[in-house]
Amino acid sequence: MACPFTVVVAIDFGTTSSGYAFSFTQDSEAIHMMKRWEGGDPGVANQKSPTCLLLAPDLRFHSFGFAARDFYHDLDPEEAQHWLYFDKFKMKIHSTSDLTMETELEAVNGRRVRAIEVFAHALRFFREHHSLGELKDQSSSVLEGEEIRWVITVPAVWRQPAKQFMREAAYLAGLVPPDCPEQLLIALEPEAASIYCRKLRLHQVIDLSLQPVTNGLDLEGSRPFDSSDRYIVADCGGGTVDLTVHQIEQPQGTLKELYKASGGPYGAVGVDLAFEAMLCQIFGDDFIQSFKAKRPAAWVDLTIAFEARKRTAAPGRANALNISLPFSFIDYYKRHRGQSVEAALRRSNMNIVKWSSQGMLRLTQEAMNELFQPTIINIVKHIDLPEPLPLPGAVGGAGGGGGGAERREIRATMQFGDTEIKVTAVDVMSNRSVRASIDFLSN
Repeated sequence: MACPFTVVVAIDFGTTSSGYAFSFTQDSEAIHMMKRWEGGDPGVANQKSPTCLLLAPDLRFHSFGFAARDFYHDLDPEEAQHWLYFDKFKMKIHSTSDLTMETELEAVNGRRVRAIEVFAHALRFFREHHSLGELKDQSSSVLEGEEIRWVITVPAVWRQPAKQFMREAAYLAGLVPPDCPEQLLIALEPEAASIYCRKLRLHQVIDLSLQPVTNGLDLEGSRPFDSSDRYIVADCGGGTVDLTVHQIEQPQGTLKELYKASGGPYGAVGVDLAFEAMLCQIFGDDFIQSFKAKRPAAWVDLTIAFEARKRTAAPGRANALNISLPFSFIDYYKRHRGQSVEAALRRSNMNIVKWSSQGMLRLTQEAMNELFQPTIINIVKHIDLPEPLPLPGAVGGAGGGGGGAERREIRATMQFGDTEIKVTAVDVMSNRSVRASIDFLSN
């Protein structure tokens, strides 16, 4: 049966950043990635935009992504208190146990808006301001709405109400009509990544440095995945870390799920929250909450400064990382507490954070390790496989007639560096190691 859709548009709606890509069904191997972001950070490959939404004081949509972040940042502090800025709001959907269409999200200034409207604004932006415009440039004919299939990726850890919430937001945004649900596919993020892995060659995911080389050519490494290969995809995002374990079935090339997709809220946002907790410990929780409410644009400026420095953190880095404090932070603290930021640091007895006379917090390597460790520990714990992995040829189930299954111990280590996490997992039984790297910027 011929595919009824002319083009497939996939939106990667992330906690920290978002983007999209599309492919025409007649040439599905040619994937067009979105690259038209206004603004962006110097020196960074901006194939995604920050998941930031800005609404005007009358609740009308104003901007999304870099444009929203930069416009809000440049607002006068008094004026900014009337605008509604939402940042990293995706995880609220996961953490809300009684999610409904009436669930609300709180903007930085404290005003609340229905969550479904916030998500719909963001999805509508992708539809109207980017994807349809780029599709017109790439297509020789005018595409009708029913010719487009939309795909929205969600974390594997999301419960069914959260997935349905995203579908309802897409209906509200006008991506597809509610009476054509087949036009919208809600896909699990790690499963989408796993499908991509099918196209990789073995040398792209396995450390073959200790493998024998034949006539100068690594023939083993050049082969594609086959039915003997089992692999774990660790999707490390801003909000969640999701795991899938698959095996390729030959000759059809389909994927067999060896473990139920799982995950948890162990994403990079955990490092940001640890930094905020450190600020609360130094300057007081009441001051930080007051500063966020009274100087919201300056708070965003501080989080941007931390994000830029966070990306340069590495275990082997000996020198401290400087985080620029906005002048309004230093001034507001002096007015609020009657003492200097430097005095607050001395009183806190937090020796791992220093003060620079240039108006910067100096985070030592020990301080950065403290910020990263809780998140890293959670990821490593979750990589330990939760169920038995069937041995090759084993037959499971009540009528299988033996064979059984055996738990395989995986020892994992992680190293943060620049924009990548490097992961090394070792199968303790065979001592075979598998390495992977997760690039926060392009994946």
